[in-house]
Amino acid sequence: MVYKCGIVGLPNVGKSALFNTITRLNIPSKNFPFCTIEPNIGIVSIPDNRLKKIAVCLSTKNVIHSVITIIDIAGLVKGASKGEGLGNKFLKKIRECNAIMHVVRCFINNEITHVYNNINPLRDIDIINTELLLSDLGLCEKIFQKQSVQKDINDVRHSVFFNLIQRCIYQLKSGFFLKDLVFLKEELKILRQYQFLTLKPMIYIFNMTKDMRCNININELYKDKNVDLSTVIPVVLDHKHSIQTNNIDVLSTQKNRLFFFDVDFNKFIRHLCTSLCLKTFFTAGPKEVRSWTFKAEKTAIQVAKLIHTDFSKGFIRAQIISYIDFIKYRNLIKIKQLGKIRSEGKKYIVQDGDIINFLFNV
Repeated sequence: MVYKCGIVGLPNVGKSALFNTITRLNIPSKNFPFCTIEPNIGIVSIPDNRLKKIAVCLSTKNVIHSVITIIDIAGLVKGASKGEGLGNKFLKKIRECNAIMHVVRCFINNEITHVYNNINPLRDIDIINTELLLSDLGLCEKIFQKQSVQKDINDVRHSVFFNLIQRCIYQLKSGFFLKDLVFLKEELKILRQYQFLTLKPMIYIFNMTKDMRCNININELYKDKNVDLSTVIPVVLDHKHSIQTNNIDVLSTQKNRLFFFDVDFNKFIRHLCTSLCLKTFFTAGPKEVRSWTFKAEKTAIQVAKLIHTDFSKGFIRAQIISYIDFIKYRNLIKIKQLGKIRSEGKKYIVQDGDIINFLFNV
């Protein structure tokens, strides 16, 4: 499965410019609302220096990086959950994504119009988050009404599902995202089939100028119940309204203050993956070395399916070498002699950097 990340935000906030930078494509980025109608899709390789080092040890020339799909979705406006600005169509596209990149305009440029005529990042964040929340609330209420008609008090599983949706409705009506609730694994499995927007991981991209001429109040952001500052990444626009590809900044916070430091394009992509809790395991052999991206806390049998369904259907065990041990000893025979190859079962929680050989029989 290729991880999909959708770019959302108000019109004219720089979504297409960000998309062009990440994907290195050149889709239109015009100075008017709804320049993008149909979503633009790009595939991005996830950089990982460990791949090359593994390949050198095995004298393998064929190196394949894992990828992430970036989807540029048209701008949302207030009332999108009720169909304003083709909102229902755009919201449907967001539901198909695994994660959301929420672009917030924080730069001042009188030549680039703002759909609400002035720059107010906190208001804009609230507008988009509210529309996502209202869309999920509407979906929950439809599910609730349907289940109310079908509910059988003698069906325990039905009652559990009914109560679960009630919890979701209460959370959303309170103005909080579903991802802030604690769910059991079984409950999450039920909810994910509905593709709730507020259950998805979200990254905030602050589109800003280096001189901070937007009067962002970091203290106010701390008070926003749906904004986690650990998932905020600022980027810098140049005067032509295109992202500076070699000067993308990452935000860190300490005692309510902003700190900036320069990072390159590859670091931006890696930071994005880290914020989305994505991990990497490797498959390696004389013909090919390859990285595979997976969501943290996945088991061996779950990640085996990423390679091929037969790997999970006929799963026997996983032979695992840690990346650190592999690079340290650089020889499979020696690694085996030292007992550094572990055999793990289907419930093993895969760790970032594991080099895995799956044994299966179908």
